[in-house]
Amino acid sequence: MTTPQSHRFWITDPEPIEDAPDNLARVLVSLVPASYPDLLVRIEYVIRDGQHIEGPYGVRIQQAPDVEITEWRPVGATLVRDLPITKLERAARLALSTGLRSPSGAPLSGVSLFMTGPAPDEIPELAERMVRERHPDVNPDAGPGAARRWNRLIRLAEVQLEYDAAITAGEKAPAAYVAEKRGVAPGTVRTWLHGAKQEGLEASAASDFTAVANSPLPTD
Repeated sequence: MTTPQSHRFWITDPEPIEDAPDNLARVLVSLVPASYPDLLVRIEYVIRDGQHIEGPYGVRIQQAPDVEITEWRPVGATLVRDLPITKLERAARLALSTGLRSPSGAPLSGVSLFMTGPAPDEIPELAERMVRERHPDVNPDAGPGAARRWNRLIRLAEVQLEYDAAITAGEKAPAAYVAEKRGVAPGTVRTWLHGAKQEGLEASAASDFTAVANSPLPTD
């Protein structure tokens, strides 16, 4: 069995916000994405009344703390575009809102959150479920036009799920991986992913978080 890919997380203690009411506190969730182990993504949230998560109000992308400066690479537009920011934010919010803190509310010393993607034979059923949930007005039996729109939505959902699965499997170039499987160019896959986002088929619930384990804190 393949070991699940994992993100590494660190959560700061809540800090007062200057010139803000006392019931508001700032928290940073930092994570090293499983598919981008050379990067650190810091996401800023506000905690209201000690329990309500608001935001995110900021995202910073930088080199991971254990990457030598000689191996740094620029954080350019292509890298930012390809990062699964929506899913990383979902994982960060989950880490902040679930059992990754002690009963007293203090952050753990370090955690890993394991992700598993959908199995290939699950993707058709998951894609149909996504389309039915997010586009309940589309009936493939309503006529040729409706059938064409249905088929397009199904394809977009399947590609999004395949892309999600490639990320959680640790593929460095998930769009290229999906493109090879489908016999198309990576640019075509990116166009489909953009279409999936426009149709509300992005950030599916397909990637489940299944285990938590301790991991070292960064040194900075």
